[in-house]
Amino acid sequence: MAILIFLLQLAAATMLLLFGVRMVRTGIERAMGPSFKRLVTSAKGNVIQGAFAGTILAIILQSSAATAILATGFAASGLITITMGLAIVLGADLGSALVIQVLSFRPDWLIPILLAVGGWLFLNTQSLTSKQVGRIFLGIAFILLALGMISAASTPIKESEFLPVISSYLESEYVTAFLLGALLTFIMHSSVAAILMFVTFIQLGLLPLSVGISMVLGANLGSALVS
Repeated sequence: MAILIFLLQLAAATMLLLFGVRMVRTGIERAMGPSFKRLVTSAKGNVIQGAFAGTILAIILQSSAATAILATGFAASGLITITMGLAIVLGADLGSALVIQVLSFRPDWLIPILLAVGGWLFLNTQSLTSKQVGRIFLGIAFILLALGMISAASTPIKESEFLPVISSYLESEYVTAFLLGALLTFIMHSSVAAILMFVTFIQLGLLPLSVGISMVLGANLGSALVS
């Protein structure tokens, strides 16, 4: 019964996490509009500028996969070269890593502030930009709430009998952990959300660090399959 409750709570937290990531992405996309195209194409032939553009886009979109899809589309239409597209994709990996690093600190004290300010901006302002800023604040708050839900749901499981068995199995089967990380990322369609969940499991002691590294590496494969 405890396992079923854990799985249900984990599923709910995962949906909230994905919803929060989507809200942040949608808010920034609507606020910036055509600036995305200018940001990618402005690098021209400079691969360093292209990598920087990829990093910024991944931070904005909360997804290296979404950035890779954009770069692929621009390369296919001839707006950028294949070399520039690869530079953008590599920069996007760095951008996703920075987003994950910041959100993994989980400043929970920000949640009520983000909810209050974000809700007021989204519901009570007429400016499109202000509404989208409110949407972004709400999305970040939902991400932090989802990570808190994962922590709360995982606490009873830490003392269960089946957890050491699963951890030991994955610790000895790195390929399985890698493929599991890839599968979960592909299902979630968000490398940021998947890796945040893996990092939370490691912080809570539910998974060994070595298993977490394998799953994070697998998340890169899952993100590539989404792209």
